Amino acid sequence: MAKKKEKSKHPFRENIEVVLFAIIMAMGLKVFAIEAYQIPTGSMQPTLMGTELLDPATKRPAGRLNDRVLVDKISYFFRDPQRWEVVVFRYPLLTHNNYVKRLVGMPNEQLWIDGGNLYVRELGSDDDFVVLTKPWKVMRNIWKKVLPGVGDDPTQWHGWTTTGKATSNDIGHIVFSGNGKTEYASSIRNGYLHGYPEEIYFSVPNTSSRSREVVGDLRLQFQLDGQKATGSIDVGLELGNNLLSAKFDASGSLALSLPTGEQRTIDIPAHLNSDVDIAFWDHHLRIALGDDVVFDETLNIQPHTTKLPRNRMAFTVNGSQWILSPVKVSRDIHYLPPRQNAAPVFEITEGHYFMMGDNTQNSLDSRDWQRETFSYDNGDGTAFKVAGDHLQHGSDPMYNNPRWNMSHDIMTLRDEFGNIHTLDGDMVKQSADVLQHAPLVPHNYMLGRALAVFMPLKPLSPINRFNLVQ
Repeated sequence: MAKKKEKSKHPFRENIEVVLFAIIMAMGLKVFAIEAYQIPTGSMQPTLMGTELLDPATKRPAGRLNDRVLVDKISYFFRDPQRWEVVVFRYPLLTHNNYVKRLVGMPNEQLWIDGGNLYVRELGSDDDFVVLTKPWKVMRNIWKKVLPGVGDDPTQWHGWTTTGKATSNDIGHIVFSGNGKTEYASSIRNGYLHGYPEEIYFSVPNTSSRSREVVGDLRLQFQLDGQKATGSIDVGLELGNNLLSAKFDASGSLALSLPTGEQRTIDIPAHLNSDVDIAFWDHHLRIALGDDVVFDETLNIQPHTTKLPRNRMAFTVNGSQWILSPVKVSRDIHYLPPRQNAAPVFEITEGHYFMMGDNTQNSLDSRDWQRETFSYDNGDGTAFKVAGDHLQHGSDPMYNNPRWNMSHDIMTLRDEFGNIHTLDGDMVKQSADVLQHAPLVPHNYMLGRALAVFMPLKPLSPINRFNLVQ
């Protein structure tokens, strides 16, 4: 007969030991491996949400939506940060503040922002700048939906114009019985609220003060049925300065006319009936038919130094019996230059990184960080010197730096360690005041990479926020 297990003589002590062990393990994970962060601002929206919500009818405050993210704090002990990762780091101009941005610039390179894209070349080189192309695993989570607009019925083709021999069936598909054309002639611009969840679209404040620019990177998704078709249907895209044509032929070919001037022909199933996905971003073209990617290349396109003139989308049929579903149109992030300088070249030195927010229209990031330094000669062979971030006209006036009192005779400056320094007006007038761009984040300020959003969830939030961060 099995011997009964002896009952513990100290159950309370053992329970305390278990609880203490659990606390120690949790603290160890927090310090060394994984930590949860709350997103305080909207600089990474809509990838990571940190915003006030308004009542759609009254526009009065009606709560907040702040994502909670899990951050991997251990990977950077074993490898360097990688481009396009969403990173938590110490803000170099106020080191007790943690920021969350996307890493776009790497050590030992020059970075240039132009036409909504990012370009780099080796630091100290006179080579041509090369476009930075986001990988598909990142890009597929960045696309911002534009059409159909929020609240629009996709079967009504709002904004599209159809001419020729074409009718719409009961599910909104356009059936071409002969030659015809469906066109969206208005230019798509970098609307601030593109890509936001529809459940909160009308509750998010539109806080952008930047002008709306024409975008050049678009994605079109639609269903194309050519099972009984004759002739061809040509998908024509004018993407800023880049022209693209994808002509589907009923015989089983896809003829591409690329922005570089090249012509390509790809064999595809005859009498096609498939979901079509045409995506152009960062000079890269990807075309998928169903689960098959039939074209996936970065094109050799030179950067343009002027604002994009316009974009257009058109489906032109020369034949009959082509059936086209409503089209979903999305756009890429349209990166904007700094507010104070049209198109500077940023130099990223060894051991440093360049950060930008996905919400490029409303993100305080490497583009605009400035350090202000006051130096004052005490007259006795000693000098007083203090520096901090230069931040004016922010969303919270109490956080502006430096700040003057009401009578404008006392100035306070917050230095990079959070210490507050008081300078009288005469001292400020006699000080050497130097304002410098300070765009770089040192390697040792990198804290970790964002892994996943795990909160908030319904019913404590109007939407569920649960997804991986790419």
